[in-house]
Amino acid sequence: MRNIVLFLGLFIIFGCTPEKEDVIREWNEKGWKKVGTHGVEREFIRQGTLISEQAQAIEASWIEKGERKTKLYKQDSHYYLALRFFCSDGDEFAIVMKKRK
Repeated sequence: MRNIVLFLGLFIIFGCTPEKEDVIREWNEKGWKKVGTHGVEREFIRQGTLISEQAQAIEASWIEKGERKTKLYKQDSHYYLALRFFCSDGDEFAIVMKKRK
């Protein structure tokens, strides 16, 4: 019984992570277009989104081999969003998307 509960718990935590393509497609359907990728795309364990229509800029960040890197996207003619993907070894990669204001 204990093993079944443990298996179900792990399945819920790790089995429900959406695929990267599904996340991108969902934002495409809302009118966003992919601008670029930062870091190394690979298998990830969770995902987060950074978006703000009030901010003057969006900072995309990612981690490669333990080193954090960033790039600033000014929101002058477009809104930007950063999709961050967290890998099991602590590294991250980011996909940046934009939409006209």
